Amino acid sequence: MIKLNDKEVSFVENENLREFLLRNNFNPDFLACEVDEKLVKRADFDTFLMKDSSKVEVFSFVGGG
Repeated sequence: MIKLNDKEVSFVENENLREFLLRNNFNPDFLACEVDEKLVKRADFDTFLMKDSSKVEVFSFVGGG
């Protein structure tokens, strides 16, 4: 299991961060992501492999004025 924003979701072997985000209904092109309290650069989403028991925090960008 992986903890995603304090919700437990299933772990899939050999899944990268981009695939994980898409599977959980997030658009990886418009957010920031922290895995185990370390920021993962968007350029690394395709190569960053998910690990069982990881803690993922997803942050959306909000515009305003």
